[in-house]
Amino acid sequence: MTNHERRPGGVRTAARLVWHYFELVIAAGLGMMLLDPLWVSVLEVARFDLYILLMAAGMAAGVALWMLVRRHARPRIAEMSLAVFLPFPVLLVPFWLGALPAASVTLIGHVIPMVLLAAAMIWRRAEYADPRHRFRFRSGWWRGTAIVLAALLLPGAVSAVNTTGKFGDLYTAPANATTAAPAPKTHDPAKPTVALLVGGGGTNVADLLGPYEVLAGTGRVNTYVVSSGSRLAPLTGGLDLVPDLTFPELARLLDEQDDTLDAVIVPALQDPGPAELGSITRWLREQSAAGALTMSVCTGARTLAASGLLDGRTATSHWLRMAGLRDDFPRVGWVTGVRYVDDGDIISTAGVLSGVEGALRMLERLVDPGSAREAARRVHWPHYSPGAAVRIAESRLQPPDLVVALNASYNPGPSSIGVRVAGGIGELELASVFISYTEHAMVGRTVALGDGPFRSRHGLTFVPRSTVAAAADGLDRLLVPGVDAARARAADGVAGLRPEFLHTEEEFAFDPVLRDIARTYDVQTALWTAKTMEYPVSHVGLGGSAWPWPATLVLLVLVLLGGAAAVVAPLAFRRIRTSH
Repeated sequence: MTNHERRPGGVRTAARLVWHYFELVIAAGLGMMLLDPLWVSVLEVARFDLYILLMAAGMAAGVALWMLVRRHARPRIAEMSLAVFLPFPVLLVPFWLGALPAASVTLIGHVIPMVLLAAAMIWRRAEYADPRHRFRFRSGWWRGTAIVLAALLLPGAVSAVNTTGKFGDLYTAPANATTAAPAPKTHDPAKPTVALLVGGGGTNVADLLGPYEVLAGTGRVNTYVVSSGSRLAPLTGGLDLVPDLTFPELARLLDEQDDTLDAVIVPALQDPGPAELGSITRWLREQSAAGALTMSVCTGARTLAASGLLDGRTATSHWLRMAGLRDDFPRVGWVTGVRYVDDGDIISTAGVLSGVEGALRMLERLVDPGSAREAARRVHWPHYSPGAAVRIAESRLQPPDLVVALNASYNPGPSSIGVRVAGGIGELELASVFISYTEHAMVGRTVALGDGPFRSRHGLTFVPRSTVAAAADGLDRLLVPGVDAARARAADGVAGLRPEFLHTEEEFAFDPVLRDIARTYDVQTALWTAKTMEYPVSHVGLGGSAWPWPATLVLLVLVLLGGAAAVVAPLAFRRIRTSH
């Protein structure tokens, strides 16, 4: 008798392979979605490379568990799990070398495993098309569970795509950026000299520019933005800065002037690579040993702690990152609920806008209290506490804070925001726009638009990423920051976009931006933005919708579509199987 061997092929086999493939993709997504919150809440992972490996482990665990349910052999389970996990550590090698940005690691790392899964299934199609590995729902409970999981997967996938697309390269400078030289500055050895640090991988714009304007605006301090070597430093939200000096250039300047460095300010730096971090921490130790006052702003405390200068000391930082800092640097006495901690030759501030208060304290120490009072009046800082740090709210995550996840994932409002910039703008005015809508409110992306490199009110050089005309077709809004621009109405509409002037009155630069967020998006988003910047807003006057209802509606629609797909898809595949 002739033995007719069954060979995989035909529509039924293709249907089984496709269905099995989508099951594994869903399993990988669910593993990532369900385990990511566990990693974040339990381990408080702050480093990108560790987080990405844990995320990959979650995806691999989801695939392995589903293949176990499908009763595949252990070698096949191991094979597919490695196909999902291994691309991430491989991609981290060029990331560690500085050749691949974090956003690219995330994006490519999600694509390659899906390709490898498909390739492995085609290679072993007899295995994956074998009916013995079919999973049958044996009860309504299992079917209901699958529908619920599928309903969650669709909004989860949309969230991952939207969040990565909007914010994945928040700090990445364009490869073809225009080069520019920093503005020359006159050095006065009779004045104290302060260096503000930036990193090549990105720097928090408010942590940097807030203290800079406070100090430089007095005219009584030599202020320089310095880097370990980068000639173009990306800041939050699509704004690029040309540092004044590198470390060696600052050293030569001070030697020529027979001067010394009086203080260093360390803002939050975005994932400096090992080489850059080593250079920065070594330089910080050298300046501290030479007698410089050192101040960290927000999570700049992480960089300062990595240098060892906070060991055995009391320090503070951003409330949202405190658990991770306590785990990573247990020799530091971390405290919350204070605007800043002055521990002699080290000052550390709480989150973001606390850097303004820290800079005022630095002025009190380096110059005099009168200069600090005048600086607070000049920038309209409403929370100045002369001579001592005040208590502030000890914030923690609460249910209304879910607004940030809704905004990042499902916000249908105006999310592509052009920012028209020009010379003479205040540094705090710049910071208020580029950080508020992006890293904090997460309602959209901002990009600096201008006709070429420009200089701010106190001599910093910035490079726009595009012109208004070139970017207009892709924009939802055109914002124009700066009191001077509002007075002169120094911007024209383009491509149907009306310029929106934010700073129309003399007030602290962040106040009108928070009002705009409340009015354009919703009040809860504005409150979250202020909360994460550690800025009390009872005086601001926020008005608008109470909650991001459009984003909430998008989420509900996606859940319903995912559940409907889970019901319809098995019926469709069953019809295909029965028709062949």
